Amino acid sequence: MDVKRKQLMFGALALVLLSGLAAGSTTFAWFTTTRTASLTFSSATIENSSSDLVVNYAGSLNTFAGEDTTPNAIALTGANRVTDISGNGVSFYKPVWSSTNTIASSINEVTTADGYFIDFMLKIERSNASALTPSGFKVYLGERTSILPVSASNQKDLDAVKASRMAIISYDDSARTNPSLVHLHAPEVEVSPKYLVENATSSAYQVTGYEEKAATELNTAAFITANKQADATYLIADLTSDSEAYVGFRFWIEGTDTETTNEKALGGMFKVVLDIYALEA
Repeated sequence: MDVKRKQLMFGALALVLLSGLAAGSTTFAWFTTTRTASLTFSSATIENSSSDLVVNYAGSLNTFAGEDTTPNAIALTGANRVTDISGNGVSFYKPVWSSTNTIASSINEVTTADGYFIDFMLKIERSNASALTPSGFKVYLGERTSILPVSASNQKDLDAVKASRMAIISYDDSARTNPSLVHLHAPEVEVSPKYLVENATSSAYQVTGYEEKAATELNTAAFITANKQADATYLIADLTSDSEAYVGFRFWIEGTDTETTNEKALGGMFKVVLDIYALEA
């Protein structure tokens, strides 16, 4: 059976992280300064040549200066302050460092996006499904999806890319019910990657109740480039039985990453490009 491809493309969806100077002369395990992030969607477009696939903006946990929620032509503008955190994309944690390297006085759960990470959610749905795609379709991240340095000649930007993470999350509805991690992605292969989680019987950075968990689900595979065939590695929505899906995207600097712990990424900037396409079942 021939496979019919319908492509959606986000153009120039940019996430830029800017950092300030290091705080004092003490070296901590993670960055010690507050980062500023600018997330600009004003030049992003969603191109869809078929009338049976619709993408709507479904909200953000961040506060943006402006939101244009026109279906298939989403535009967001604004800036948000972030800092290095650790987690799997669904749950995040931030140590409060003591004056001694690698030792925290406490670890706090991150419950808000502003000041910590970038978040937005899309509603992906079929329209006129029975007439145009009776068997439904599956939606994937395509080859253009990437986390890139703002300047390829700036080593700090290159290191910031290496310290970044992207999580794709599935929700039941627009209220973000039952969040489930679909993909945890890093732009480069990581050696012994990990992130913070709660664990009553363990300790992390000498704080009881947490542990550094091995990130066995971290995916560093390249996004598919050959013939735009179905790439199960980065399936983000299955609309063969459901008519709609709520998919969240989150981006952050992972505090346990090597480029973060040795402060190589301090001062770096990166941008994110998303490519979304659908294949008829």
